[in-house]
Amino acid sequence: MNIVLIGYRGSGKTTIGKLLAHELWKKFIDVDTEVRARFGNATIADIWATQGEPAFRVVEVQVTKELLTRKDHVIALGGGTVMQPEAREAIKSTPDTRRIYLACEPEELARRIAQDTQTANARPDLTKLGGGVEEIKAVLAQRDPVYREVADVVFDVTHIEPKAGLRHLISRCL
Repeated sequence: MNIVLIGYRGSGKTTIGKLLAHELWKKFIDVDTEVRARFGNATIADIWATQGEPAFRVVEVQVTKELLTRKDHVIALGGGTVMQPEAREAIKSTPDTRRIYLACEPEELARRIAQDTQTANARPDLTKLGGGVEEIKAVLAQRDPVYREVADVVFDVTHIEPKAGLRHLISRCL
């Protein structure tokens, strides 16, 4: 069985995903990392600046569909992956897959993102709001309903550390 982690940047998809894969003896793979590899390991911000967001999204959909064919993986999606209709349909229709939305309050996401010193340079702003909690709220207003539609389980990670989250995730969601 594959486990697909859905959520906004900073929700813990990579951190919890790696812990989960280790605990369950599965392989971990990150969609953003795989997409970046197809662009010579450029940052997402650089890809968007030089190739454009549409080119990034085309490769993101291809990578997602490829990764979903693998077995016994924990797959961390990019924050916007499920917003692409073709990727969303592939994620929803893949058999033997558990889809988990790592939900988190905007203020906590903003705090986590601010603590990640590489985020500002590696990730593009998603709106003209320039990052921060207002941007997160605006983007989540669009994404949250889609995240919930795709997910089998919604797991709130706002006030939980990754290792504690891992225990709860395994006991309550899998």
